[in-house]
Amino acid sequence: MVDDHPLTLRGYELSLNEYSDRYIFEFHKANDSAQALKLIEQNEPNFFHIIFLDIRLPVSNKNSLINGEELGVKIKKTITSKIIVLSSISDTQRIYSILSNLEPNAFIIKTEATPELLLEAIDHVLFDKEYYSPKIKKLISIQNSEHPALDIYDIKILYFLSVGEKMKNLPDYVHLSIASIERRKKKIKAYFGNNYATDRELIETAIKKGYI
Repeated sequence: MVDDHPLTLRGYELSLNEYSDRYIFEFHKANDSAQALKLIEQNEPNFFHIIFLDIRLPVSNKNSLINGEELGVKIKKTITSKIIVLSSISDTQRIYSILSNLEPNAFIIKTEATPELLLEAIDHVLFDKEYYSPKIKKLISIQNSEHPALDIYDIKILYFLSVGEKMKNLPDYVHLSIASIERRKKKIKAYFGNNYATDRELIETAIKKGYI
């Protein structure tokens, strides 16, 4: 389980133990990306059956990971554990980006995460079935896919602009050329519906939608 709020992790643990009569759980908890990767490295590749993953995690300077979405992508390249995203994000575009970039086995809005719903998601993913909580299903159904979803590189660009990095320095952080970054900024502006947005406006929109 990966979440930067220990009380949230404790709540999941207590709920699942109390309400489940068909699973015996062994919980391993991490509060950030570095802790999560350390747990994975310390165990066999097939040790973890399921990973509960929050998206809004602290930035990990050690591993150059800016959020749980990027952590999830990295995990999927390493092990075959099922990933259940548990997030408070409710913006349609942001959710669509997570689904597109990470392709989690299940996606649940935290306010819907009852013990019964969590167990239902576990049942689904263990039998190789996708699971979306009701709000996620509704948001997916109304998503306008006219523009491709923002990928990990787009989100990294937004993050480093938000912490004050200059355009000329971005290639050092996102490992793309200036020309490629400029093209991606145009894509981000179109995706947010403002082709003439300033960097400040892009950052404000990204924060509002939960990208950074």
